[in-house]
Amino acid sequence: MSILIADAGATLTSWAVIDGEEEKVVRTSGINPVLKVDAEIESVLFDELSSLINTSKVTEVYFYGAGCETWEQAGRVQNLLLELFRTKNIHVKSDLEGAGRSIFDRSKGIIIVSGTSSGAGFMDRGDLVDQMPTKNYPEGDYGSGSHIGALIMKDYFTGDTPVSIKKIIDGQRRLHLDQLFVQFQDPKKSKLIASKALRDLVTSSEFGEPLHQEYIKRIVFESVELLFEQMKTYFKSTLTEQSVRLVGSTASTFESYFRSFLKQQGVEIDDIQQRPIHGLIRFHKRTVK
Repeated sequence: MSILIADAGATLTSWAVIDGEEEKVVRTSGINPVLKVDAEIESVLFDELSSLINTSKVTEVYFYGAGCETWEQAGRVQNLLLELFRTKNIHVKSDLEGAGRSIFDRSKGIIIVSGTSSGAGFMDRGDLVDQMPTKNYPEGDYGSGSHIGALIMKDYFTGDTPVSIKKIIDGQRRLHLDQLFVQFQDPKKSKLIASKALRDLVTSSEFGEPLHQEYIKRIVFESVELLFEQMKTYFKSTLTEQSVRLVGSTASTFESYFRSFLKQQGVEIDDIQQRPIHGLIRFHKRTVK
């Protein structure tokens, strides 16, 4: 009998199986009910996940996912998980709560998620007790990979990116510029395009070039400043009085930029984690015991 934990983002889902003292982590494509229809999520579950783990042994599922903030979207994911697993002990919560449990365990403080999407909230004793309301991409998701990538793509379309960055984007895109621009007007497609553009840039061999770095730093600061203004309005003095921790691939990739900008605003970052799955394993193993 085993427990299954999922940390699901738009592009990647990490799954951890806990069976006694044994642990196994596998990865599949992302699951975000805002971006994917049921058939696409079913494909990840039945075609990818079921080939990697023994689903018949799973007795409890804890699914933490991007796009699962509302009951409607969380309910969709829960129903699809019920189709695959024999247990009814399936808990679906937001990726923000999963990140908070991972990095804070049962202590309290402000959690910021910065991956493909972004969000912030207040954790206390393992529960997300307060969540900052934010708008969805493209009006929101400030400080996320999608928003940072979108700022870069907007510069790209207007010809304002450095030559080295334009060359990287040109080398990766498969669509004609006019077709790419049309697709970028669709919020769902533009989020994926922007996220991919950012990934292509940071994995490029030219990422370390001074001009490249200076441009990216300016764009990251611009995006994080918008996120900070939202947080300052919502959390007020709590923002500088409480422990603040970050989780997510974007926060990890640009850790020095996040720390530098927030320090300028009087906010000290206690910790930054790239992926919460290992912290979630610790949290749930302790809960089981």
